Amino acid sequence: RRSAPAPMTTATATAAPLTGMDKYEEVRDIGSGNFGVARLMRHRENDGLVAVKLIERGHRVGAPPL
Repeated sequence: RRSAPAPMTTATATAAPLTGMDKYEEVRDIGSGNFGVARLMRHRENDGLVAVKLIERGHRVGAPPL
């Protein structure tokens, strides 16, 4: 039997520092789009890999353009 894939971590970019993000180091960018960028990050203590999506502030789906 195959096990389920590891869960992805999602974070939102804000003006304030992201709590807990200092536990991770950036490995590489893995994608980008209209709303932000996805990065592969490594946990500094256990070497676990996670994908983090950083969303640019101000974009909302369905919001009228300014």
